[in-house]
Amino acid sequence: MQQFAFISRHVPTDSQHQLAAEQDIELTHIGDHDAFTVAPGFVDAAGTFEGVVVVHPAAALRLAPHFIIGVFENANRAPVGEKPQFEAVSLQLFDLRD
Repeated sequence: MQQFAFISRHVPTDSQHQLAAEQDIELTHIGDHDAFTVAPGFVDAAGTFEGVVVVHPAAALRLAPHFIIGVFENANRAPVGEKPQFEAVSLQLFDLRD
C-alpha cells in the first residue's frame, strides 16, 4: 500500500478509506490547513508520503508539483432544500510532479 497524507478538517470516512484502498492507498489524516497557503513542508513535517489526498482544488494545485495528488469527488446526498451533506463517490489521482 502506498502511504498518502490526507488533509482535511475531518478524519477520513469509511467510504473514503475504501475508495483509497481500491487504488492501493492508505490514508493518514495529518490535520487541516488553509488550502490557499498549504506548502509541501506541512506534509513533510507529518511524515514520509508518496502522495497527498485533499478535498479542495486549491490545495491540490499548490501541492501538485511535489506529490502525487488525490482529490475526492463528492456528491450531495441531502434531499432538495435541505442542508448539503456530501459523500465521497470517487478518488481521482494526478501525477503532475516536475
